Amino acid sequence: MSMDGKNNGSFWPSYVDIMTTLFAITLVLFVVSFARFKIKESELRENNEVLQTLVDEYENIITVYSTVSKIDSTDYFGYNEQFLKHLFTVDVEYQTKEFHIDKLKLDLIDVNAANKVRSDIITAGNLVKSTIQSIETSDSVDSNIKFLVVIEGQSSKIGFDEGPWKNNYTLSYLRAQYLNKFWKAHGIDIDAIPRCELIISGSGEQGVPRNIPNESELRDSYSNPSDYQRAWNEIEMSNQRFLIHIVPVIGNIDVSKEKIDYLKRK
Repeated sequence: MSMDGKNNGSFWPSYVDIMTTLFAITLVLFVVSFARFKIKESELRENNEVLQTLVDEYENIITVYSTVSKIDSTDYFGYNEQFLKHLFTVDVEYQTKEFHIDKLKLDLIDVNAANKVRSDIITAGNLVKSTIQSIETSDSVDSNIKFLVVIEGQSSKIGFDEGPWKNNYTLSYLRAQYLNKFWKAHGIDIDAIPRCELIISGSGEQGVPRNIPNESELRDSYSNPSDYQRAWNEIEMSNQRFLIHIVPVIGNIDVSKEKIDYLKRK
């Protein structure tokens, strides 16, 4: 047999061995790659579930804020961007040194107008109640979300200090307290709503927002001291009122590593 015949005879077995080896290597690489792909797929699926949970919590928050914001489209509430509060927009001014809802400033001028204000107060209370209850009964809102309703009484800075229990600060608190009593007398018990906390407070001569007299402008407009004082008092008397704040309270939105690890194990 020639040298060429020997070479031809050994070529094909060697070629088959090489191809078999390459096939085995390719197969091993495929198995390894597929295994790594499945691991990565599982990790991505877990991460997607975690992200979806966080998205659901975020959507809950958006739902609550958008629902509460609808109250601002009514004639009774408006959002104060400066102080980030949903505030009662109906003017409610008390008579000086008075705190009962039947002693509004309008009662001295126009009883029918005063009764209209009291009717608006009842409507506003029912609006607060129905808004919170609609969110409370919604299946799409997490029970982690609650509400804080603050009735804040205010007073003017017109001097009133007849003792520890008779001053502008106690007067402002009593205005808030008696508003709550007025609501309850008309079937509006905010504190009875399970996911709502009612705070009755009095900010006295402080609190925001307030109507603050521009003293320099008043002095320019009124040279007579008595006229100046009368104009100053008129502006300050507009603070003899109460404010209603509605504050969604978001529970602990935990995005810590421990929370994510917990979600992955679920």
